[in-house]
Amino acid sequence: MKLISSILSATACCSFIFAAQAQENYSLWPRRPIELEQAQRLYTQGKDDAQVLALLSPFVNKRGLAGREARHLVSLIRTRQYLSTSNPHLSVHTVRRGENVERIATAYNSTAELIILINLMTNPSDLKVGQRVNVVPADLRLELHLEEHELTLWDGRTLVAAYDVLPSEDLKNDKNEETSLSERRGEINGAHVPRASALFASSDRVLTFANGIQLINDTHRAPKKAYVQMQRKDLNELSLLVRGGARLSVVRDERSFDPFATVETKAQHRKKSH
Repeated sequence: MKLISSILSATACCSFIFAAQAQENYSLWPRRPIELEQAQRLYTQGKDDAQVLALLSPFVNKRGLAGREARHLVSLIRTRQYLSTSNPHLSVHTVRRGENVERIATAYNSTAELIILINLMTNPSDLKVGQRVNVVPADLRLELHLEEHELTLWDGRTLVAAYDVLPSEDLKNDKNEETSLSERRGEINGAHVPRASALFASSDRVLTFANGIQLINDTHRAPKKAYVQMQRKDLNELSLLVRGGARLSVVRDERSFDPFATVETKAQHRKKSH
């Protein structure tokens, strides 16, 4: 009973299920999948990421503890890749006259913050004609799994990140829902910070979707409308990876959920497959 209570408490606080915790919790199971043990050992030893990801692949779409542990470990690897020059979709852009970081980000379906981070820019307003800039798209989609208290981020069928979340009660009903990201806002001590401000990079993020759902951090005062709480570091990281218009699937019925149900997403997946 003490172990079960600790699991529930960790979930309520929106904390990650670390590998050590997951291993302890498998005392409730007949056996922990050997592939997860091997993947964790290889990751800890700093072995080849591709080998670790291959071991985790069969579990990424599974519900329950095995799936959560696999998604957590995949997330540690893939977010590092996607927030660096190791991003598999990286392009090199040559700056032209009149361009700034925001304009380049728009052209590549990226975000200014992501470009600034990847290029380690200390003064992003001082771009020079002919300068070469690493650019990656932020064209990813989100899935909010309410029963699992988990938010996942996908590039087609590839899992990029997984976060523990705490949804508000008024989000619960019996229908799945599709929406999109309408605003990425910065706040410091509750005050709005414009994206053009030098303080935006250090601000806390609030993401608002077209259906009114807000993603807020766990120190933010809960709004009256529907919301989802995340750890501050997770939300700020997520904000780097998604751009305005990003698709969000609100999953209430796992059995009827098809992430590729829309014509647009199927077309994108076919393009990636080729």
